[in-house]
Amino acid sequence: MPFSESKKLDLIFKLLIGLDLIVMLIIIIRVRIWPDFPLPALGNRLNNPFMFFLILLILRGWVSSAFREKQLALIKRITTEEPIRIYFFSFLIMMQVGLEIMWFKYPADLFWSLNAEKGYGTLFTTAQLFILGIVVLITARTDYGNDATWSNKLPWFLVAFVYFFIGVDDCLGIHENFINIGRKLALESVVFHFVHEWLWFYAPMIVVVVVFLARFFLQRFSYSSKIMRTMFVALALWIMVLVLEGLAKSVVDPVSYDYDRLLIGIEEGFEMLGATLFMIGFSAHLKNLQEKSRPES
Repeated sequence: MPFSESKKLDLIFKLLIGLDLIVMLIIIIRVRIWPDFPLPALGNRLNNPFMFFLILLILRGWVSSAFREKQLALIKRITTEEPIRIYFFSFLIMMQVGLEIMWFKYPADLFWSLNAEKGYGTLFTTAQLFILGIVVLITARTDYGNDATWSNKLPWFLVAFVYFFIGVDDCLGIHENFINIGRKLALESVVFHFVHEWLWFYAPMIVVVVVFLARFFLQRFSYSSKIMRTMFVALALWIMVLVLEGLAKSVVDPVSYDYDRLLIGIEEGFEMLGATLFMIGFSAHLKNLQEKSRPES
């Protein structure tokens, strides 16, 4: 039996997934419901066990083709079949509205905070970006076919990598480390510290990614003005997220807490909605490819 089809490994990953879910449940119980819950403290953040959960799902999909194909078929179904896709994307938008409402209603609650990167909003964003990356890979396989060269496959893999990386960065707060590093650099520079310092480290990559995505969308989706509009609106929302992030530190934060909270709500809302629109666009392309490949009756 090949390594990638090991039943023992599949069982191990099943058990690890179950254990990880129990860890997350214990954290929720201790932090949200029962502080004196009679089990060892496992921290107060869901981010790390949630990221571990996603990694375990990927690894289980790698060792079990049955599990992998079942989950891929489910994602393909809920994103391309009518009316299920309408329900699914409506659910995502309703979740975003709910998170925004709770952020403004309970701003001091870190689990409802859209800024602390340790609450439900971060987990939702990470999960949505993870699903988006999977949708891109599913669409890619249908788009380029079985005989495609690496030059045709690579752009799709890079697009999926962008979404996966942003999801990991959001969940683990990788960019926050660059804030701490940046605060120790160019101490006399007003310009450098005018924005959150992590933006300077990410700026070259951001420019390359924006140009790459715009070019990719123009090449792949020029046949459909509807998909093109969806993709570029999503990209514009994400660019606005960066603009708002740039204005936050020195323009909005000093004004008042209420303005800061409003900015954070708009910024995080743009990020979540942008990811949803990207998923709608890619799934629409996948849906078109599926309909095109069906034999005419």
